[in-house]
Amino acid sequence: MRTNWTLIAKVLAGEAGHEEEHILSRWSLQNKKNKQLIDMLKKNWESIEPEDGKIRVDTDQAWMNLRNRLENDGLLSDPAEPATTKTMLPQMMRAAAAVILLVGLAIISYLVLTPDSSSVRLAASTTDNQEFGIILPDGSEVDLNAHSEIEYRLEASGIRSVKLTGEAWFSVNRDPVHPFIVEAGSGVIKVTGTSFSVRTDPESDRIEVYVSSGSVQFHQARKDHKVLSLEPGTLGVLEQNHLEEEKSIDINYLSWKTRKLTFRQTRLGEVADILNRTYGKNIRFDNEILEDCLFTGTFDQQPVDSVMKVIQIAFNLDMEQEKNTFIFSGSGCN
Repeated sequence: MRTNWTLIAKVLAGEAGHEEEHILSRWSLQNKKNKQLIDMLKKNWESIEPEDGKIRVDTDQAWMNLRNRLENDGLLSDPAEPATTKTMLPQMMRAAAAVILLVGLAIISYLVLTPDSSSVRLAASTTDNQEFGIILPDGSEVDLNAHSEIEYRLEASGIRSVKLTGEAWFSVNRDPVHPFIVEAGSGVIKVTGTSFSVRTDPESDRIEVYVSSGSVQFHQARKDHKVLSLEPGTLGVLEQNHLEEEKSIDINYLSWKTRKLTFRQTRLGEVADILNRTYGKNIRFDNEILEDCLFTGTFDQQPVDSVMKVIQIAFNLDMEQEKNTFIFSGSGCN
């Protein structure tokens, strides 16, 4: 069975009948590559649910782009079918088409066009206010923060490698024989099975690696440099050719992923910096005095509007919002 993108979109959107679901299920079990594709699409379908901080896409345009691409590549199961307009195609179907695009056509091109290739390649990226989770072909999971990009390669030898720009969380499928290697700036991270985050800052040439479980080997790209072994709860930093382990770790280090925030007598200026990174917003104060106000509070899975309202009320401030920018004004720390 040729890859039937219309059927896949219907199943993802919950608009397929039992027989159609059964057909797709049988197809996904025909070989490993089919199952990889369906697993990745299902994972990323969840990321466009209307929750704060998730990917927003022009689903109408996505559907048309997908049809055009698949027709050009000869992948559409029913190319003779008239083009579907946005007034005829249900919203959820257009959203499902958008997911297929968001996974990255490089993935689809490999799985569909080059089944005999000796390696797997895929790429994914995010922009403003986007977070994106994908399942890699080896079963590992990656969550990308905003303004981030990865290029993944699974060699025929079984070695798994990723090039990262920005910030990502990795949960690596354990394989002691075939290491998982992340190249981030001038740093290299090597694991066999663990969960960890990597953050790069091209402007400062700073690379950070935080380990949640398992162990990580962190070193510079040049092999003659020392290797830093990181255990759970530790943070490794590579900056200006200097590699070291930092003992003091921000309690909100992974807030962009967990959406859990804790502030204990924290300067409001620092609170704003953390919230900007967590929610992808631009929080500013028109009075510098406000940045020194101390704030204590906790948030768990709260939308950014609720967090802004709490800060506004806590300090009796005025607040203006324009798209992704919040501006607080007031006379001081009331």
